[in-house]
Amino acid sequence: MARQEKQVAARGRGRPRAGQELDPGPLLTAALDAFADAGYDGMSVRALSRRLGLSHALFTARFGSKEQLWYAAMDHALAQAARAWRETTANAGGDDFEALRQGIVRQVLFTAAYPQVVRIMNHEGAIDSPRIRYVVERFVNPVRPGVEELLARLQDAGRIRPTPYATLHYLVTNGGGGLYVHPVEAKLLGAALPATPAALREHAETVADMIIGGIALTPAPNRSTPAEG
Repeated sequence: MARQEKQVAARGRGRPRAGQELDPGPLLTAALDAFADAGYDGMSVRALSRRLGLSHALFTARFGSKEQLWYAAMDHALAQAARAWRETTANAGGDDFEALRQGIVRQVLFTAAYPQVVRIMNHEGAIDSPRIRYVVERFVNPVRPGVEELLARLQDAGRIRPTPYATLHYLVTNGGGGLYVHPVEAKLLGAALPATPAALREHAETVADMIIGGIALTPAPNRSTPAEG
């Protein structure tokens, strides 16, 4: 066994044994679950290997280290959220109010799909580390200027009150998807988690309407039929 493990390690990082090619998506989602449950420091490589159903040697060959797996798992999820906001702020010629509203809807849908991300950020956001700086620098800062320009246009047009970026960020990322991030608490409060795609979208639309209504200085435009996705 020791000889086999040495051969696995010798194949190089990210290359499992022949016949054991792995679909990274489920593994990265399982890693998000693990880090969300225990935090980065609370989850050992051996515990991660067990949760992912990999031998310790195969884990090392596939991911290299716990740190590299954390980055890969967060990349896997947050790239989707960043892409959605880039598409939202590229809204050339469209209505800025509706663009912002749809950006909020898409963020809530993302949080429902990946509630682990907010749980992980709850661990990471309170303590300075290379991990929290990585998330901010790689995923938040690149899309922030587009969001701030969108807010500035709406403010200059007299359509919204001054809205600090960080305030909107936390209302949308932490507040909008809170039912999914804290499902036990939500159930204790008597909240029923939207279980169907239609119910989930209605929840996301409601969150967006509440946030937009809270910052609007003039009535927001009537709801248009949102595009799926």
